[in-house]
Amino acid sequence: MRPILFIFMILMSLPLFSSYASADTIIADDKSLVIEGNESQQRPLLSEAIELQGPSSSRDFYYNLTKDIESDKHSVTFQIQHSELLIEPSSFTVKIDDTAIKTVTLTPDLLKQSVTVTLPKEALLKGTHKITASFYGILKEGICVPPGNSGNWLRIDILSSISTFDGNVQDWTLTSYPSAFLSYDNKVTTLILPEKASEATLNSSYKLAAYLSEQGENDVQIKRENTIDKVTGPVIVVGAKEEFGSVLMRDILKNVKENEEDTLTVGVHKLLNTDRSVPVLIVTAKTPIAIQERISLLTDERLFEQLAGNTITVDELPKVEKLSTTTIPLTQLGFENKILSSQVTMTPHYYVSLPQLEANKEAVMRLVLKKSATLPKDVDKNDRKLELIIYVNKVPHSIDLRKLDKTSSDMYEAIIPIETNILNKQSITDIQFEVTGFQLEDPCETTNERYWLYIDGDSSLTIAKDTTEPSFTLRDFPNAFHDNSLIIIPDGDVLSDTRMLMLYKALMANGQLANTTLKKNKDVTKSDLQKHAVIFMGQIDEFTMLSKNADKIPHTSDELIQQGFLPEVISQYTFITKNFWQANEPLLFIQSIENNVLKNNFFTHLKEANEGTSSAIETKEGQFLTAVNNTLNNDEGKAEKKESVSFVLIIEFIVLIAVIAVILYFILRKKKKDQLKED
Repeated sequence: MRPILFIFMILMSLPLFSSYASADTIIADDKSLVIEGNESQQRPLLSEAIELQGPSSSRDFYYNLTKDIESDKHSVTFQIQHSELLIEPSSFTVKIDDTAIKTVTLTPDLLKQSVTVTLPKEALLKGTHKITASFYGILKEGICVPPGNSGNWLRIDILSSISTFDGNVQDWTLTSYPSAFLSYDNKVTTLILPEKASEATLNSSYKLAAYLSEQGENDVQIKRENTIDKVTGPVIVVGAKEEFGSVLMRDILKNVKENEEDTLTVGVHKLLNTDRSVPVLIVTAKTPIAIQERISLLTDERLFEQLAGNTITVDELPKVEKLSTTTIPLTQLGFENKILSSQVTMTPHYYVSLPQLEANKEAVMRLVLKKSATLPKDVDKNDRKLELIIYVNKVPHSIDLRKLDKTSSDMYEAIIPIETNILNKQSITDIQFEVTGFQLEDPCETTNERYWLYIDGDSSLTIAKDTTEPSFTLRDFPNAFHDNSLIIIPDGDVLSDTRMLMLYKALMANGQLANTTLKKNKDVTKSDLQKHAVIFMGQIDEFTMLSKNADKIPHTSDELIQQGFLPEVISQYTFITKNFWQANEPLLFIQSIENNVLKNNFFTHLKEANEGTSSAIETKEGQFLTAVNNTLNNDEGKAEKKESVSFVLIIEFIVLIAVIAVILYFILRKKKKDQLKED
C-alpha cells in the first residue's frame, strides 16, 4: 500500500515542481537590519504540564529530523518536581529511542530538579526519534500502596525544552518548512508585508501567519516593510514584487526571478548579517491574486510535505480532496496512535471544534483498536472489570474490552453513540480516553503481567449536519464561518495586522484554515454578500451596505445597556445574526470602541463561548462578557417569530371554529331527528 501511495504522490506532484534554483545568501547591512538571537536555541517540549502517577508510569515525546545533524550540542531538558513522600529507590529515567541515557534519584531533600540529557549521535540522524520520560515512585518502605495513590506523583513542568536543531544549520531548504519557521520564546518569526499591501496579499499573509502561529508556541509577528529594523528569528516575505518599495526589501528581493504572470514563486534563502544568519522564506508573484490562489501550498500539509530544493515556481496546484466536516479523524485533533497500559492508563485531552448540532440526536465515535492477547475474553465474576472509558465533555462512555467486535486477524472495532446534547455543551469539545482494570487492586500483590490497548489514529467521530433552519448565536463561531467567509474592512488603513491575525487564528477549526476572502468596503457588492458568511470589522458607519441595516444591530448606548453592558467600559463589541442578504448564512459584526492594545485575546474567548447568546464584549480591563439580556439582539428574528406565532394562532382559531361548527351541526341534526320521531 505504501509504495502505491508514494507513486501516487509523485504523479500528483508533477505539475507542482516546475523549476528549481540554488539558494542565495542575502546580505543585510547592520544599519538596515539587525539580526539577534541565541545560537543554542531551545524550544518548549510541552504545551502543558504533565503529571505521572506512581508506582510507575511514562510518557513518550517525538521529534523529526529532515536531515542528519552534525553538531553534538543538542539536548533535551526536563524540569521536574515530585511528591515529598517519595523515598529511595524512587527514580526518573530518560530514554532516547528506547535506550536509557540518564537516571536521577528522587528524594524528599530535592523536590525540584532540572534534568538535561545530551542527545547521542544516533539521535541526530535523519528520521523520527522518541524520548521516553519514566517515573518510578516508592512512598514508604514495607507498606504496600495501591496504584494511583494521589501522593505518588511526579510532574514534568512546562519549562521543559528541547533543541530547535536548526540553530547552527546553514543550508536551509524547502524541506525545512514549516519547522524552521515556527516561533518560540527566544526565536520569533517575523512576516514582512508591503507598506500598502493589497487585500489579496493581506489575506494570504494572515492565513500563512495564522497557520504557522497555530503550529508554533508563539504567534508570528507581522511587520510592515517601513517598520522593520530588527529580527530575532526566521523571516517570511509575502507580496508581489512590485508592492514593495523600501530600500531594504528591494535589496532582499533584487535577485528573486520574476516568472510568468499566473505563477507563484517560493524560495528559502539565508539572510546573513555579520556573523549571524536566519532562514528567509520569500513568497512572491507578479500579482497578489496569484499568491492568494496558491497560498494553500504552504498551509496544507498534503502539499507542502512534497516540497524539495531551494526554490520552486508553481503554476497549477494538485487537486487535493476536501476534508470532511462530518467525519473527523482523530488525527485531525493531534491524536497519534496511542497505547494505554498498566503504566499509562489515560491519554491527554484532545479538543475538537464542532458546530451546534440538532438536539436529541446521536453522533458516532468509531474506534479502531488492538488489545493484549492476555486480556480475559470471558465474562467472569472473578475477573477484573476491563473497560475503556471515553470522556466526552467530562461525560463518561464505557466499552467492555471483553466484548469487542473483531474486524481482522488482530484488530477490533468499537462503535460508541454519543448524544448531540453532550457535544453541544461546549463549543470546543473535550475528549479523553482511560482504561480501568489494568492494574492490580491488591497493592501487596506483584506481577509481571502487562495489559495494553492500542488506539489507532484512523479512529473517527461522525456527526450529522443540522438540517433545520439556522438561527445563529456566538456558539456557532467559528464553524459557521469556516467554509466560505467574506471579511470586510473599512476603506482606510485603520485595522492592526496583529488584530487581523487573531481573527484568522480564531477562524481555524481543528487545525484547518477557514476559506476566506478579504475586501474593503468600496469593493463589496450585494452579490458578494449573498454568496458568503460575512464578517464586518469596524464601525457601522464605515460600511455602506451594513449602515442601511443599522436598526437591526443593537449598538447604541441604550441598546447595549438593555443587554446588560456598561457602554463606558467596552473596548470590543461583537454581534451575530442571520446574514441580511442570505438568511442561511451568518453575519458577524466586530467593533473596536477604542484602538487600544488587546489585554486578552478577545477572539479566543469568542471561539470558546458556549452561551446561546448573540452578543459579547471585552472590557477595557480585558474581561470577556456575554449578554445577560438577549431580547434586543435580533429584531428581524423576533418579527419572524411573532409573525409565525400569529399565523399559528390564526390557524388554531379557525380549526377551533370548525370543530365547534361540526359539533353544533351534529347536535342540531340529532334534535331534528328526535323531533321527527315524536311527530
